[in-house]
Amino acid sequence: MFWNSFYDKYWNFNNKKFVELLEKARKAKRNKQMHKSGNINIEITLFESVWKKEVWAFINKFSIFVNSWIDVKWALWILVKQIKNPYLKRIVTEMKENINHGISISETMNEYPKVFDSLTTALVWVWEKTWQLGKILAELDKNLLESIEIKWRVKWAMIYPMILLWLTIIMVIFMMVFIVPRITESFEKAWSELPALTQFVVSISNFFTNDYLKLIIWIVLLVLIIRMINSTYVWKITFAKMFTKMPIFWYVVKQSNIVFFIKSFTILLDSWVLLLESLKTSSKVVPNLAYKKELIRIKNEVEVWLTISKSLGLNLDYESSVYLNQLFPEEFAYVISTWEETWSLSDSLKKVWINYNWELKRYIWNLSSMMEPIIIVIVWILVGTIVIAIMLPFFEMWKIAKNL
Repeated sequence: MFWNSFYDKYWNFNNKKFVELLEKARKAKRNKQMHKSGNINIEITLFESVWKKEVWAFINKFSIFVNSWIDVKWALWILVKQIKNPYLKRIVTEMKENINHGISISETMNEYPKVFDSLTTALVWVWEKTWQLGKILAELDKNLLESIEIKWRVKWAMIYPMILLWLTIIMVIFMMVFIVPRITESFEKAWSELPALTQFVVSISNFFTNDYLKLIIWIVLLVLIIRMINSTYVWKITFAKMFTKMPIFWYVVKQSNIVFFIKSFTILLDSWVLLLESLKTSSKVVPNLAYKKELIRIKNEVEVWLTISKSLGLNLDYESSVYLNQLFPEEFAYVISTWEETWSLSDSLKKVWINYNWELKRYIWNLSSMMEPIIIVIVWILVGTIVIAIMLPFFEMWKIAKNL
């Protein structure tokens, strides 16, 4: 019978299933009422997405309104009028309507994990439990802005060299397809044998002009293979670990993930979120899968009464210990160990976050400054090789004319 589904095999009542059923019924009733009242504004968008900057703008204005003692529902109503993104407007409208039907804002946010990250949802949930919305929204506003800035700097450090390399490749392909064939056509008629470098460049040019379909097919196949491989968990975690060991960029990957973790972890602890829940939520905030896995491992070990510092790999029971954790530095483990003795984790981690954040920004700035001349040298080498290959026959002609 239907009611038997609420009992387990030992005939214990399963409260969780009953609550889920009530929640589904409540949402269905709310949606039915919204359809009847005509409150649902259906807008068809091809790409339903929200930029992080738009989420920050929403949180920023919401924080200002709430800290100005404006009612939450009235603040959401004002924001609906101001938001331009139709997808975000629909979500905020749903938040406003859900409040009237007993569904909290955090529950609505949970339905849109691609728009609102775990930290944002968790902090709003904390507000709903502690009624400190103004303070939490102000902290969340500041955190989102810092997070956007850090992610932008990290992405720019990774993308900027790639943009320059792609522009270089496009320029070389353009020269190979449109310039080299026209110049070398006359050489091939006049010369029975071209210089080795010139012949090499001509061969590459002929490949681009005559066999470009093969190149496109190989590129498409390579992209598909990488996507297929990256869809499996084994390769995802393998690539994540590779990024932490990538030459030059490894420091950016490690430092940025640690910065994201420290910031989210300290905000949650300051909001009186339990330690295990803070670790779990922080693991969802860090972008690298290897760090997610490591934080979940730490959370599971803390759950069975192991200290965080020992879970990180720090053992102070011996005079000389070997620290083997490759994701979190040893000084970070010592900060955690100090907190476990003094119970001042939040303040200590905030100081560490300030230092790490400053070092990350400095490294990204130096990396960007260093990569620019390196890319320019690569461009000059590639273009210079093509120019020299084109000019070599002219030098040979000049030598022959001089001997005559």
